[in-house]
Amino acid sequence: MNNALSKLEELLKSTDFTYSFGSETAGKICKTLIQIMMEKGLDPRTFDGFGRGILEIFNVEVVNMPDLDKGRYIFVPNHVSDFDALILAVLHPRIRVVSKNDWAKDDGIKDFWSTHFDLYGIDRTSMLSLRNLLRDSFEYFSEQDKSKHLLIFSQGTISDFNKNSPERVSSLAKKISDRANVPMLPIFVEQASLHHPTRIVFGEPIKLSDTDDFRMVWLDSMRGLQESLKNPPARVAKLSHKHSNNNKPGDEFFISLFGN
Repeated sequence: MNNALSKLEELLKSTDFTYSFGSETAGKICKTLIQIMMEKGLDPRTFDGFGRGILEIFNVEVVNMPDLDKGRYIFVPNHVSDFDALILAVLHPRIRVVSKNDWAKDDGIKDFWSTHFDLYGIDRTSMLSLRNLLRDSFEYFSEQDKSKHLLIFSQGTISDFNKNSPERVSSLAKKISDRANVPMLPIFVEQASLHHPTRIVFGEPIKLSDTDDFRMVWLDSMRGLQESLKNPPARVAKLSHKHSNNNKPGDEFFISLFGN
């Protein structure tokens, strides 16, 4: 194992291999990822070199990905680690990633992301912030001649969708889809790993009617994509105590602005 990869292993060990971490550890991880790429002979200043590095570090295997140059989608993946957005964002050069402000405004993380990515920060408990996201996402997709994509985590934060009640899922992606006339793309993300394949399974694009409940459709879709992994079955995500116990009424994501 090279020196930088060993350092990354130690940083992840400090999270008990839940692959979730605070901003201080995130800043150290960002620098270490760049070091690993350079040790591999890759140029992290280019999107291709950076993307190849991320895919190799986390042993990423992609299943059923559509041609992202021939369409535009709203990515609606599950969320099981703080690497999910990073892994998905390297699959195409034009993906806007919706992130909590804690990450988008942190100098160490922001500088890392701004090299290649479009990070859009929100306050998940603010009605104004989410309305701005709806408005700005419509404007983002208004250029009809360009292939571009939007990534939004409907779970709001890391959790196990197998334990999520429908109330735990935000329908904001559907609102953006309806307004911008852009289909949603369900994606099952296996928890990132340095030692196992990290499989990314794409579902079929969906557009829903006003009578469809996005929350139920999304949960059913995630379960189907998860179960499609047979050999071996999808790995069970290891979550922190906080993320294993955040599916309870009363937490900040059950407020009405993050519901239907």
